[in-house]
Amino acid sequence: MAPPAAINDSSCNGTSCDTAIGPVDTTGAGITKALFSVLLSISGALAVLLIIISGYRMMTSQGNPERLQAAREQLIAAIVGLLFIIFSLVILQTIGVDLLGLSGFSP
Repeated sequence: MAPPAAINDSSCNGTSCDTAIGPVDTTGAGITKALFSVLLSISGALAVLLIIISGYRMMTSQGNPERLQAAREQLIAAIVGLLFIIFSLVILQTIGVDLLGLSGFSP
């Protein structure tokens, strides 16, 4: 059997690699920025989904005060969670760019 041929990996240079989903930055700041972006996107989508679900629960409560109160509490918690996510991004930008001067976190 012949040994496998050497793979010519010309899709990566010093700071990024071309992938099926686009170029991926391989520096520390680039990986951290991508990780925060993915985590904030997932948590924001989850908060919006909870807002939609609690609105549906409010509509289908049929005047039942306990179910209406539970849906209202879930709606308030989802909105507060979404605000925390938004403010965490603002705080991360403030600390990363303004205080520490990290160029990878600039908008």
